[in-house]
Amino acid sequence: MFRIHRLSSEPECFDPIDFHSGVNLILGERTEKDPQGRKVNGVGKSVCIEFLHFALCRVFTDTRVSKIPEDDLPRNLVVILDLTVGKERLQIRRPIANPNQPTIVKNDGSEIVFEKLDDATDYLGSLLFESHVNSGQLSFRRLMSLLMRDERSGFKSYINPNDTARRSPDDIAPHLYLLGIELNTFQRLMDTIDRLDRQSKLLTELKLAVTNGNAIKIQDVPTQLNEERQATKKIEEALSTLRADPAFEEVEADLSQIESELQRLRAERKSLSFQIDQIRSIPLPERIDATDLKIVFERVKSGLGELVEKSLDQAKQFKAEIERFQQALRQEEMLELETRRRVVSAEIKTLSDKHADLTRQTDRQGVLSELTTGLEVATRRSDEYHRLNSQYQLYLDKLKEVENTKNERSNDLHAMTVVLEANNEVQQSFNDTVVAIHERIMQSSRASFRFELSSKLTSKRPLTFDLRIQDDGSNSIDRDRVFIYDFALMFDPICRENHPGFLVHDNILEVDQDTLTQCLNFVHEQMENGNDFQYILTLNRDGIVGEEKNRGIKLDISAAKCASFTKASQFLKMRYQER
Repeated sequence: MFRIHRLSSEPECFDPIDFHSGVNLILGERTEKDPQGRKVNGVGKSVCIEFLHFALCRVFTDTRVSKIPEDDLPRNLVVILDLTVGKERLQIRRPIANPNQPTIVKNDGSEIVFEKLDDATDYLGSLLFESHVNSGQLSFRRLMSLLMRDERSGFKSYINPNDTARRSPDDIAPHLYLLGIELNTFQRLMDTIDRLDRQSKLLTELKLAVTNGNAIKIQDVPTQLNEERQATKKIEEALSTLRADPAFEEVEADLSQIESELQRLRAERKSLSFQIDQIRSIPLPERIDATDLKIVFERVKSGLGELVEKSLDQAKQFKAEIERFQQALRQEEMLELETRRRVVSAEIKTLSDKHADLTRQTDRQGVLSELTTGLEVATRRSDEYHRLNSQYQLYLDKLKEVENTKNERSNDLHAMTVVLEANNEVQQSFNDTVVAIHERIMQSSRASFRFELSSKLTSKRPLTFDLRIQDDGSNSIDRDRVFIYDFALMFDPICRENHPGFLVHDNILEVDQDTLTQCLNFVHEQMENGNDFQYILTLNRDGIVGEEKNRGIKLDISAAKCASFTKASQFLKMRYQER
């Protein structure tokens, strides 16, 4: 059993709300004093439900409570929820400032302060599932998500109760738990599918690596490996022969030293050539025409008079001196660079000849010309072969794993088929309950329910349910289908053994007037029939005023009301803008 008794806060930022068994209505109402006339949206009904989610340990960032600006809520605010879980009367105290460390006060007054939110939900789950061996790996929050559907789900899916923006996958486990179908077989099937998915992704990555991005066929890889193995073997044999030669041992050090010096000299020669090319590419200094120089000189002389004593010939002579100096600098630098390059080239030729002589002494097999080149080729070829061979062997191993996991999946799928066949009575009972509720609300028996198990290997969620009602597909009909499904889970003769008898719907009945009336009358009849449950529903009262007056609604709205909010008296008693 699961029952909520009271929602409050310290310090008080909203009026405490007391809940009772049966129907609990949280109403949005209008008053004549409301400044926005008939509007009753935005008064705090959904925020009130969000505070319930927060108190019941939903992840803080997944609640709208986290979007309320810090300046609008006291930093020391603690949300308090009195409730019964299983056989235990408890109080959950969860602070806004530190939402991951709630405190649970037991009926005897003792307190448990949890260091992690998961520890608190594990504790609540242990109380809720205490007498249900079928709970398996089901968590408290996973079940609460189904029993308290997120309004942002739009009630589009009876399977997935979460906010559509989160794009979370369908979670069948809470449904199976409520239907009384054992979870171990299903969980084993899902674990196998997840493992197969991970293995398949790794297999694809390995295949791309082995085939060089599908440049070759995977069937051709063994041929390529054989070719690489033979080439590597020849190179390694050649190196082994070379190193075993006594002549090689005598000149090995000299060869290595010469090759190192050759590498340095070649790099220097390349640098010198680059500097020479750079100087050659620099344009000559711009030459000033003699006529232009004369014109400028005359203008300056006429403006300065006796201050200019130099003649034009002296100016030309000065200009020529500057140009000769610039040219001399370029030529001197070029001469130094070219001289050094010739020296380096001569040294390279001398060392190359010496290297060739030494190589001829050791290269008796005609296989290698330079030690460094030979080692690099051998190492690169050998490494490439061993890398490819290792990846291919890993690919073959993973291929076997994937095939084995596929067989496991087939076996688990067969086991799940056996489980569903063994629970055919559950399917039939639930189908009958769905049809009965549909007929009561929609005045039609055109509805059905059945299990669906896909045998496709590509299906990541092979088990689902097929629930059909008349004219389903539209937004309002989808809401009707969710309503019918949730109550079928709660009132079906078989399911009620596992159901905690608790359900929250936030604005689900935004449907036509007749359907709204029939839904409220249906839950009223369940109370009249003595069914023990707690149903919390948010509703705009404007939608039922007419039927209340005409007494079309059998439910006593005033008696069912546990809270009501208006524009002038909102849940949090203030206006704010969510972050």
